Amino acid sequence: MLTLQCQLRFECQKDQEAVSELMCRFSSAMRFAFKRLLEGKEESEVLKEFPSLFNLNSRYAYGALVEAKMTIASLKELGQSPKKVVFGGRKLFEELAKKHLSGKRRDELLEKWRERRQGLLFSVGQKHAKGNKNLRLVWVDGCLYLRINVGEREWVYAKVIRRVKRDRDKWKVLLARLMRAEATGDLFPYTVTLRRKEGKLYAFISFEEELPPVSITKAQGVIGLDLNAVPQHVALAEASSDGNLVSHGAVPIPDLSGKPRKVRDYILWLTAWQIVRLAKERGKAIALERLRHMPKGERGDGKPALRRKLGNWAYRSLLEKVKILARREGIEVVEVSPAYTSVIGALKYAPQHLLDKDRAAALVIARRALGFEEKMPKHYGRLLGDGEFLGYAVSYWEEKVEELRARKREEKNKWKGNAVRKDLEKAKKSLQLLRESVGGEPVGATYQVAPSQETADRWKEPVREKGWQVAYAALAEPILGGSFRDLSPLRPVLVLGEWERPARRLAPDLVQGRDYQHYRGRPG
Repeated sequence: MLTLQCQLRFECQKDQEAVSELMCRFSSAMRFAFKRLLEGKEESEVLKEFPSLFNLNSRYAYGALVEAKMTIASLKELGQSPKKVVFGGRKLFEELAKKHLSGKRRDELLEKWRERRQGLLFSVGQKHAKGNKNLRLVWVDGCLYLRINVGEREWVYAKVIRRVKRDRDKWKVLLARLMRAEATGDLFPYTVTLRRKEGKLYAFISFEEELPPVSITKAQGVIGLDLNAVPQHVALAEASSDGNLVSHGAVPIPDLSGKPRKVRDYILWLTAWQIVRLAKERGKAIALERLRHMPKGERGDGKPALRRKLGNWAYRSLLEKVKILARREGIEVVEVSPAYTSVIGALKYAPQHLLDKDRAAALVIARRALGFEEKMPKHYGRLLGDGEFLGYAVSYWEEKVEELRARKREEKNKWKGNAVRKDLEKAKKSLQLLRESVGGEPVGATYQVAPSQETADRWKEPVREKGWQVAYAALAEPILGGSFRDLSPLRPVLVLGEWERPARRLAPDLVQGRDYQHYRGRPG
């Protein structure tokens, strides 16, 4: 979907007033639909009330309902509550509520509030209605106008103002398609949204691009992308069609915090183009994660710096730009589940290929797009059934839990205490996971592997994911110390199954057997 912006200019004040009055009614209808949908009413019931309440035709009524549904879906996708939304902007509303605000400043804010709250008109395109029934682009004496339906068989015309800025300006594509539709009858639907800003009226025209057929598919291999917020960059891993690593790299992204929206968009478009250009040069498809919502922290979690970085990380915008540019170049884009890509990459492929965790995760994404399943490495599987190793891992986490409890009691700062509390909850979860995986309490002199892991269907998806959860709890902290920056200690574990030598760096007393003797049992 391609969206282009243009300005509208009316020939007389009367036409402009008629459109403003229509936009006010439409905005009210959209807010009405928004509230009724949150109350759980059926869409058909909401539509029945529009004609009598707002005097809108069926297409405008349907547009108001669609806009309300899209607003609710967008808020839920961002992890925000639709019930708390303030149309017109919460910040403006709170400023207008201040009693000391008066005069010219208040009038400016009030006009801005009205523009945002009442300045909307939306109509969904239809091919059989010459593109759009209510908001239609028409040619008049060689100039492009927008014909706006303001009543029963009553229209006003607004001249479209838009300059072609460069040779590859997409506005030229729209003009060419409109001319072709008028000459040949090859009609196409386009959706039009009108918005008022700073006293001017703008139109946003959305239509499907005519894209080339896909010529570069995953049959030739895949380039996997792993997006990272700290530091901001995109890790790349090129995999051949048989799933083997060919090359790897990264595309750095400048810090986006504090930059204007246009600058941020320019940086993200440039980053997306670098990725797509590389895929085209290598003749590889692109694989990326199907990210719906990325946690960005909570206020009061004790990690304000990380929260700011995550808040400025426009991952969804970058992914959309990559998909748009790839489709224009005829490159296949494959979306995969993001489950455990970082964990699998760090534990399995980072020590094997001497990669950092981000590029290793990109390799997992590429292999998943090719249809490969990630089974547990042989030596990891043996360790997860080794009572001696599991005893060490459980003892390590028990000490970690006690250490965090002591830090929590000693921490006087409330916000820093929240960060310690979060770490304590994660440690308890890892300890519980390890205990459950080995059958709960120690049996006899050693831990026993849970029966569920010995069944014939152990490679089914839920069990396989549980296995990676246990591997993460057993290896990430007890062997690596919780840091994924240096993954070299995992190499002897992965290749030879030796765990005591890397573990001795972190907890020499535990490895020597002084603190977990009851898990290992007595010498026979």
